[in-house]
Amino acid sequence: MNYELIAVWSQVVCFFAFAAVAVWIWQKAVTPAVASAQEAQNQRLAELEARLAKMEAEREEARAAAVRAKEEAKLIVGRVGELVAREREKYLAEIRSEGERELHSAEGELDRARHAARERLREETLAGALAIARERAVAGMDESAERALRERFVSALGGMR
Repeated sequence: MNYELIAVWSQVVCFFAFAAVAVWIWQKAVTPAVASAQEAQNQRLAELEARLAKMEAEREEARAAAVRAKEEAKLIVGRVGELVAREREKYLAEIRSEGERELHSAEGELDRARHAARERLREETLAGALAIARERAVAGMDESAERALRERFVSALGGMR
């Protein structure tokens, strides 16, 4: 018997047995683990893509909200401008009206003060003129002139009856 040939064939059989066991272990242990890892990785990728899509949608919503907010801010600024203009006109009208009332009142008071001043001036002038007339009348009056004046006065009183 040829022991060398048996040794070679035993190594060939051992090699094939080892290869068969290695393939069987690969099929039973490694392939499912690799498939499971690949499936997990694919699932994580799908989740990340879904999150990315959601974040992009939220970003677009935020951009749209920002655009709406800017438009609303412009509208609000416009409305505030209109409101300020209306309030300004209202206050100016009130102030004008109040100013006109005050001016009218001041003109009335000025007229009353002028009238009172004229009256005082007339009274003072009249009193001064009477004082001067009395002084002159007393200074230039003699008895005959006084008697004639009395008679005229009495006759004027008599005519009034």
